[in-house]
Amino acid sequence: MTSPQYTLTSLSYSLPILHAAAHPSSTVLGVFLSSPNRTEIDEAIPLIHTHSTLSPIIEVSLSLVEEYCKLRNKRIVGIYIARELGDGLGRVGERILGALREKLEGVFGLVLDNDKLSKSQFAYIPYIPTSSTTFKPLPSSESESFSIKSSSTDLPSRLLQIIRAKKIHRNIRDFDDNLEDS
Repeated sequence: MTSPQYTLTSLSYSLPILHAAAHPSSTVLGVFLSSPNRTEIDEAIPLIHTHSTLSPIIEVSLSLVEEYCKLRNKRIVGIYIARELGDGLGRVGERILGALREKLEGVFGLVLDNDKLSKSQFAYIPYIPTSSTTFKPLPSSESESFSIKSSSTDLPSRLLQIIRAKKIHRNIRDFDDNLEDS
C-alpha cells in the first residue's frame, strides 16, 4: 500500500512538538488539517493532554475542529500523538483514527519519537491504515511520504533550541486547558 506524499509546513511540524513540550508528563493529542484536495498539511490543532481516555471530551473537541474546518474550508487529514508511556499509537490513538477513518479517506497518524527528535531527525513515525480498524507504522522505505516544507534544513534542532532558550511551548493551549480555565 503506497501512502500519499504529505508535506508539513514548519508550523504544522512544530506545533505538536511544542504541545508535547508544554505537557511533558502527559499524553498529548491533536489533529492535522489541510485544504481539500491538497497534500500540504498547513495546520495542527492541539486537542487534549489530560482527558485522553475520556471519549466525550475527545468527541466534543473533534466536533469543534470539524466546525472550524467547515468555516475555513479545511479537512482533517490525520492526528498526532505524543505518548507519556509506551510506543505507537496506543489504544486511544487507534480508536480515534478508526473513528476518523469511517468519515475520512486516507487519514493517518504521526507519533512523536523523542529519540529521533533528540537526534535532529524527522521527529515522527507515520502510521497508515491497514484495515478499517488497524494501523501500522509506515515502512522506513516509504518514509519520504512525509516531509517538512521549510526554508531551513535544521528545523528539528532549531526547534529544540528555541524550546530550551525561549520557552515558547508555555504559550500552547489545548481544549483541556480551556476546560481547566476558560
